Amino acid sequence: MSNPSFFVAVIGVALLGGAGSVVRLVLSHWHGKLPWGILVGNTVASMIVGYMFPISQSGTQGSVFTATLIATGFAGGLSTFSSWTAQTMHLMVEKKPRLGYLNFVLNMALPVIGALVGMLVSLQLLK
Repeated sequence: MSNPSFFVAVIGVALLGGAGSVVRLVLSHWHGKLPWGILVGNTVASMIVGYMFPISQSGTQGSVFTATLIATGFAGGLSTFSSWTAQTMHLMVEKKPRLGYLNFVLNMALPVIGALVGMLVSLQLLK
């Protein structure tokens, strides 16, 4: 626990996590028929994680450190499971079950697709 790079990573993740959370807060105000902001935030965060995964697997200490800061910090702060759940339940309570189900499905599918796209882009750039 006395490893200085561990403490630098903790501070970096905290700072970038805070920045990601601020972006999520701004996005959370974007509503239409669906709460688009959280959907976009979750999808972009998943793309970032997908992009950083091959980089983190490259084995260099700098790459692993950078991937940790960006994926765990910024993307972790940007994405949110609790907001997505609350917004889906709100749609159900408001007697909008179709929109609730659509929000559920989109928040399951698009982030996974985003992670795959991010990973494919990263792998192409690493060639």
